[in-house]
Amino acid sequence: MLEGTRGGGKTDTLVMDFAQFCGRGFGQHWRGVLFRLTYPQLADVVAKTKRWYYQIFPGIKFNESNYCWTWPTGEQLFFRYGESEDDYWNYHGHEYPWQGYEELTNWRDPTFFEAMASTCRSSFPGMPRRRRATCNPFGRGHGWVKERYDLGTGGTPSGQVIRLEGEQPRVRIRSSIHENTHLLESDPDYLKTLEALKDPNRRRAWLEGDWDIHVGSFFEGVWDAKRHIVDPFPIPASWQVWKAMDWGFAAPYCVLWLAMDPDGCIYVWRELYGAGEKVGEGSREHADVVAKKVRTIEERDERLGYEYRMNLADPSIFSNTGVNTTIGAIFRKAGVKWQEAWNAKGSIANGAQEIMRLMGDDKLKIFSTCKHLLRTLPAIGPDDNDPEKYDTKAEDHAVDTLRYGVMRRRRAPDEEQKSEDYPDDVYKDGNQHFLKT
Repeated sequence: MLEGTRGGGKTDTLVMDFAQFCGRGFGQHWRGVLFRLTYPQLADVVAKTKRWYYQIFPGIKFNESNYCWTWPTGEQLFFRYGESEDDYWNYHGHEYPWQGYEELTNWRDPTFFEAMASTCRSSFPGMPRRRRATCNPFGRGHGWVKERYDLGTGGTPSGQVIRLEGEQPRVRIRSSIHENTHLLESDPDYLKTLEALKDPNRRRAWLEGDWDIHVGSFFEGVWDAKRHIVDPFPIPASWQVWKAMDWGFAAPYCVLWLAMDPDGCIYVWRELYGAGEKVGEGSREHADVVAKKVRTIEERDERLGYEYRMNLADPSIFSNTGVNTTIGAIFRKAGVKWQEAWNAKGSIANGAQEIMRLMGDDKLKIFSTCKHLLRTLPAIGPDDNDPEKYDTKAEDHAVDTLRYGVMRRRRAPDEEQKSEDYPDDVYKDGNQHFLKT
């Protein structure tokens, strides 16, 4: 991945990366595909290839209807778009030994990028296989790209290959506008344009290539890692403690443990997160397995004097539609009692505002060990259709759980009954009460 500031010549580098293997004997076997998130975004890339390819390769042809370059020696470069893993099926079974991704941070998550890796192949002996991407530290995919290439302060240096077991090696190369002397000489005002950006995060991203930002984040106006992340410490048993859960099987589940000090500051001090190998994929653990994990964790808490009087979970776990036993009942049987969290109309917007209020008042602290909450909370963007909400299509499980936890006072009056107050032979399932048998 070629990353860095704006104006570093990344797009030109990308299209030349494919072109360097044309005319070298691979012929029609050397096929490439260059992706952008949407079709209209391809126009600028195509324009740049026309500027260069017609000059460098006599006899080359561009098909306007198919958006494809064809070299006289048979090589082809296609321009295509794709957004999600579902779009991969348009290319299933294809062979593209060269793949390019322009502005990788435009993609919300890595699912399309990862799925397309299976098409980077060739049956021709000695064929190079290359996946190339460009981007600036900006956009809704900022978080996953930063994580994948270990960017930011203390990350893997530019040019150093990252090798992880079971994965293809990857490397990022730094690009800077100050290296593009041609641009600075022909357009000296471009640098001033970047320096004049009023948004400090955007200026740091485009002028400095700074990855230690959360551009476009829903909480970017209030989130401050230095204020909101704290080192773990023993939670006094005298503090009010409770937990919250967002359930998931095919999607990740999240359990957060919260505590409030005498001054009203809320600490998120423990996290249990069930995720699979892919982004957005759950660990597919059965509810009784997760319940036993929670009970095992809390056995020591009981000996230390913690008393969980309020445990809030997504109301969907109490739904008995199409099932004989609800998720809530399975948890209760294992000794973990939940109440319905407030999740009515308007709860996402109001819950998000409460999180922002707590952050702004310096009343929300998160232990540094809660890695999934710390990974997703600062990075989650706004809803495309409602700026009052965060993006519920993103990896929002830990954020939802936090919302349930901080909105514990917003439940309806008939839900205020504490789950521990039910008789031992009665359990609550949704709005109904059942006698144990």
